[in-house]
Amino acid sequence: MQLLKGIVIGLGVLILLGLGTLFYGFAQKSSNPDWRLFGPSPAPAPETSAPQTSLPAFGTINLNLPEGCKITSVRPDGAKSYLNIGGNASCNRVIVVDTVQGRVLGTITP
Repeated sequence: MQLLKGIVIGLGVLILLGLGTLFYGFAQKSSNPDWRLFGPSPAPAPETSAPQTSLPAFGTINLNLPEGCKITSVRPDGAKSYLNIGGNASCNRVIVVDTVQGRVLGTITP
């Protein structure tokens, strides 16, 4: 009878440890989708801020903005920047710039 009690208590402890590990895994996975309990973890995704390494200079970018148009705001997003252009009604647009290579990727007009 003592042996049976020991087995039941041991299995109960294993079940609690398994549930604890399961909930720990859920918590870690919710904060980092690439997290793994066993095995090598993939490298973390790069931050959206500027990289730590120095980037090559690319010179001057000519946006060819018409007269009266100006850059109203800039929103950086990793290797891209979004330039909001305003001024006249014909100037309203968003220009997407690749900040690593220094080239205009495209223009979004309303």
